[in-house]
Amino acid sequence: MEHNTPLSTHFKDKHIWFDIAVLAGFFVIAHFFPLLKIVPLVGSLELFSFFAFHLLSKRSRFQLQGFLGGFISSTAVFLQTLNESKFSLANERELLLTLFFAVCAMLLECLFIIYFLSDDTSIVFYLPFAIQLGCMGIAILYVSYSPKFAKLAPSTVPADIELLNDHPIIWKNVAKFSALILVLVAAMNFIGNELGLSQGISTFIVSLFEAHAILASVMTQWGMQAQGADLMTLLFIILLGSTVSKSYLAYNGRNLAKKSLFIATMFISLLISLTLTAAFFSAYQ
Repeated sequence: MEHNTPLSTHFKDKHIWFDIAVLAGFFVIAHFFPLLKIVPLVGSLELFSFFAFHLLSKRSRFQLQGFLGGFISSTAVFLQTLNESKFSLANERELLLTLFFAVCAMLLECLFIIYFLSDDTSIVFYLPFAIQLGCMGIAILYVSYSPKFAKLAPSTVPADIELLNDHPIIWKNVAKFSALILVLVAAMNFIGNELGLSQGISTFIVSLFEAHAILASVMTQWGMQAQGADLMTLLFIILLGSTVSKSYLAYNGRNLAKKSLFIATMFISLLISLTLTAAFFSAYQ
């Protein structure tokens, strides 16, 4: 993956310092207006992706690109790697690792969202995502070192995932995503109050498309009172929606042959997360 502008050049220009200063300003504003916490969070993730793009991607393997791309949109990573012809010659090991790393990035971002958008949330509410993240780590180790995959030849296609950016913070993307969160908060209230549908149903439907957005919406709405079984239920609904959608994409993807392994890993990790979290939650209550 090639960079249009060297990192050292960025630091000589005013734009990176301007972006960092504006980001710091949003953190100060969010301290007084908690509803706006989503803006500096999204900006920070953009800045992280920018530095990761420059510091890691030149030396990265295909799967590391999947991780960095998954931080921006795991769904987009799945759609690209599973269906585009330029990835059709990538071997099964690389494809599986790329998908697992993209899921890891999504789960890690969910942990950041809970941390930034809630006040004094108990550690038990991090467990659904943290446990599934641990399961993904085990799956990555299995695919990386299992003799079944070790004999596969490296991919002959130097394919790149087209998600990473060469600009510190793309404020248009920050504004669009932040606006989406606020719209989702309003929409979920409307669905519950006017249409009579449960919050769980609306949460599940949106989580099929993008788990990050709906989790940020839920935590924005619940941030001040993030306790109780209702919130935990919504967190698992989000994980269920993400698991279902990514399994569906894997099942219909043209480039992946070992669909059953990926789908089984997704649902088994969800079940383990549900079981362990329920046990901890019961003890916590």
